Amino acid sequence: MHFPCAEVAARHQPDKQRADHCRGKPDADKKPPAAARWRRIPAGSGRWRRGCHGAGPMSDAGGHGKPRFWWLGRGLWASLPGMKVRNWAWILVFALVAMLGYWLAGTAVPEKSVREKPAPVVTPRGRPVADEPAPRFRREDRAPARAVDEEARMLGALEGERVLVFKDQAALSRFLERAGQGIRVLGRLDALNALRVGFSDYADLAALFDGGEELSFIFPVNTPPLPDGSVQPGAVALGNRLLEWLGISGDNSAWGTGVRIAILDTGVASHPAFQSIIRAINLVDFSGDPSALNGHGTAVASLIIGSGALTPGVAPGAEILSVRVANDLGQSDSFLLAEGIIAAVDSGARLINISMGSFGESALLRNAIAYAQERGALIFAAAGNNGVDQVYYPAAYEGVIAVGAVDAGGDHLDFSNSGSEIAVSAPGYAVNAAQPGGQAAAFTGTSFSTPIVVGAVAAVMTEAGNLTPWQAWQLVATYLNDTGAAGWDAQSGAGTPDIGRVLEAGTPGIYDAAVASQRILAPDAGNPYGQVEILVQNRGTEPLVNTAVQISTGGTQTSHNITTLAPNAVTTVLVPITRPPVAGSGELVVDSRVSLSGGVTDAKPSNDQRIETYAPAGSP
Repeated sequence: MHFPCAEVAARHQPDKQRADHCRGKPDADKKPPAAARWRRIPAGSGRWRRGCHGAGPMSDAGGHGKPRFWWLGRGLWASLPGMKVRNWAWILVFALVAMLGYWLAGTAVPEKSVREKPAPVVTPRGRPVADEPAPRFRREDRAPARAVDEEARMLGALEGERVLVFKDQAALSRFLERAGQGIRVLGRLDALNALRVGFSDYADLAALFDGGEELSFIFPVNTPPLPDGSVQPGAVALGNRLLEWLGISGDNSAWGTGVRIAILDTGVASHPAFQSIIRAINLVDFSGDPSALNGHGTAVASLIIGSGALTPGVAPGAEILSVRVANDLGQSDSFLLAEGIIAAVDSGARLINISMGSFGESALLRNAIAYAQERGALIFAAAGNNGVDQVYYPAAYEGVIAVGAVDAGGDHLDFSNSGSEIAVSAPGYAVNAAQPGGQAAAFTGTSFSTPIVVGAVAAVMTEAGNLTPWQAWQLVATYLNDTGAAGWDAQSGAGTPDIGRVLEAGTPGIYDAAVASQRILAPDAGNPYGQVEILVQNRGTEPLVNTAVQISTGGTQTSHNITTLAPNAVTTVLVPITRPPVAGSGELVVDSRVSLSGGVTDAKPSNDQRIETYAPAGSP
């Protein structure tokens, strides 16, 4: 940004530096770039220092920054020797006339120059008409909107915009009657008595308040960026094995029939893998360039209603309502997201998938979520891909199901955000999904874990009886496969969905012992090198008696016996590590397996064993 010297000095320099700068003296520690401080005047005019008081044509001989009559006096003094007396009279007359003119000029009211002195901030009055455009101000004359909205900038909110929530429609209407020039109504949500307003000067907006409105900020919301290099080594890709991973066998093409699911995203393109017709509400216009369409929303939809071996979906019979709240760059904001929730609920959506978010908490978005909950809709949202101990909004709001990401082995993915709000996790690494143009690709991120859970709930709503969204979610949550620490943990929530277990929960005679997870615990007083924790879960419908657990840690063999384990119960086995984790000392291979006794057959032998390799910290 370019400023006149007076403004630069007042805002950015101490008094001495201010004077030096406007005289053309460079700062002691910094040479100002010529492009930022100079501009060329048309030929023949000389060169002028931009906006400095008293600056004149610059000379290569020196005298830089002297008073405007210094050059005249210096020339006269140099010419004194050899002058004839007759010329002195003319010189004296000329000098007297010049001094008189200078005195008169000094007493006259000077004409203000926008170059030398910034004009005051001006607020145009009245709306501009077609033949009288609004006045345009030089950048240095009028501070931009963001300069007067420092509070929004500090919070990371959109500058020059606010949301006003009124107690009723009458209060909203009164505000609109008071609003005049300088206040722009950018959006309206009558269901929440809310307005989105824009302003150039916050004082213009504040002058309209009567104490009956609530003020909140608007935060940017984005589809989570793809994690770059944040997937840990050894993570297992899911590929096209989604149905197998969820315990689905047989024909699932009709699952979810009659369940309307709203996808708030970048929009959903048509695709050969989609059997059902997709309805659309576009709150953000399309660019008109089909090649620019962001495939994020299409991939999300395919994990719910996809079909075929390459891009399978969990509930292909469900109805998809595409609510486009983001542009082709995946950019949106909290007002649009709230507007999308209201539109989805009012259009009959029972499940809402939001694979986007931000760290800015919006009161309006919270109100929209309450609106959905009061009408029986259930919202699922992505935790985010930042790899931090903080969950995105809206996933972090109470009543929203926050979804994290695991790999195909059930291990937490490092990029998946953690926190007390995480309820459940699902595969989020190299998951096959559809993309525009009839194509398919492998997608990574919590954005793609979320629709897997949504699809599971939709399937259970129809296949486990005529259930409400909340009833179906409670059933899915009851039969989660544990992972990570026993029970709930901040990384993976309470576990991962298993539709097969949900649908077989009432079937007797199923025996299934599973090694749910393995992890290394930190050293303690009794275990200087740490311990291996093995999680064993009964995923069948019958109690397990005398289940054997055999563990190999770096060649050391140990055996344990679990006397009894009730259906859906979890227990842990701890094994000390016997050598220090020193870089270069070699890898630690942990091999755990379970086996049933009493002659019963394990229904799923594929989950009876886990083999994982660990390297000492600091190893290449």
